[in-house]
Amino acid sequence: MTFKPNLSVKEGLDHLAKRLDPIINARFAGDLGEHPWTVVLEILDEKKGYFAGRKYWVHDLQAQLRMLTERLGDFGYPFDDKLRTVSTLGNELRIVRNQLAHMHDFSIEEAFRANDFSVRLLMHFDDEGLDDAKQIRHEALAALASAEGVTVQTAAEEAVTLATVTFVEESNADVDETEAEVVTPDPSVLVREPSVIGDKRLIFEPWTVVRVGDVDVLDDLPKKIAKEKVRAAAVEIATYEGPIHLDRLVQMTAKSFGLQRVRASRLRKLTYHVQQAGLFVDSDRFVWPREIDPGSWREFRPNDSSVDRPFVHVSPVEIANAARLIRKRREELSEDDLAVAVLQTFGRSRRTKQVVAHLSKAMSQLIEGP
Repeated sequence: MTFKPNLSVKEGLDHLAKRLDPIINARFAGDLGEHPWTVVLEILDEKKGYFAGRKYWVHDLQAQLRMLTERLGDFGYPFDDKLRTVSTLGNELRIVRNQLAHMHDFSIEEAFRANDFSVRLLMHFDDEGLDDAKQIRHEALAALASAEGVTVQTAAEEAVTLATVTFVEESNADVDETEAEVVTPDPSVLVREPSVIGDKRLIFEPWTVVRVGDVDVLDDLPKKIAKEKVRAAAVEIATYEGPIHLDRLVQMTAKSFGLQRVRASRLRKLTYHVQQAGLFVDSDRFVWPREIDPGSWREFRPNDSSVDRPFVHVSPVEIANAARLIRKRREELSEDDLAVAVLQTFGRSRRTKQVVAHLSKAMSQLIEGP
């Protein structure tokens, strides 16, 4: 029978979804009372300022992968190890799931890699469904070996080399905002209403970049398959980090395909295709996930100076939201002291020209919210 990559990927992801529910449920069995584990995501959505009322199904792979890749309040990353093995595999699978949902035409090699991610994840949990996952992966591997005219072992070795390919650097476009000492947010901005996942405000968590393709994908733009791969990666990164500055999103998308830094000509092309991913890009060039209404969003995500997010890559809306809360709680603050407190909330104390200009833009948007 002819091997069909998309059917193989679907079979592998469907099997994974069946196995992840009991794994997640077992971890939270004693913490949530009679609530299903999906209540954690409902609370996360509320804390993130997502559209209200979304409900989740325990066998929904998208929901399961969020549980594996996002910080779950006071629970932290309960499925991860020090190497962030589960988060990394989970991020890879988030992109695969996104590609499948948008009818991406997987190659045989991509089908093998997708199923390999599932096998490695279930292996981490020592799950009883591992043998079935291995069989799905083996069928993809056998098809790959047949297509390339090599042995199964050779096909496997060639297919997994992607993860070890060295990053390519084309230019240096980093933003330098290094602080002399670590600056941490005031503890007061981290406190909010209690819930089953804790009473802390969600801090900013950077996306863990995973390799989902080679530089050849970027070289193939604007071909259809290349566009689908690039946009699927960009959407998952923006959903995880958004609102995210377009430049940051483009750079992280480029890293997903093996580029550490991007030359100007490629940057323009990649920026165009990221903008075509179907997400809202505001006038300040920040990209918003579909789950958030920029006009009514009142959340912010504090971070210290060790976190990889330059102040100029924090949305003015987010900065204004932080300023609004600080001013409400500390009405005695002068304008300058408020600026100091806002900068501290996002791990900054130095006032470079870029920082001052960006802060001024954000503070000009400071209006009273509901």
